[in-house]
Amino acid sequence: MSDQKEYYTIEEAAKIVDRNRATIYNRMKLLGIKAHKFNMDRKAYITAEELNQIKEVIEKPWTAGERESKGSEESSTKNAA
Repeated sequence: MSDQKEYYTIEEAAKIVDRNRATIYNRMKLLGIKAHKFNMDRKAYITAEELNQIKEVIEKPWTAGERESKGSEESSTKNAA
């Protein structure tokens, strides 16, 4: 079984990417990622997949809007056809 967790706290995510919590929240807003909350727990969590998206944007900031623009281009070409 893998040692990778399914969910990470914002604090854990910040340590993993060597940034502060504010940076993580800013990237979440940029990517449209919502924090997950669980009953009886005050902490905010993100999934491992979402953390990978944030890592990618930190490493390659020019790719931040690429996914959204590709989706809108594809839908506009389908509507034109």
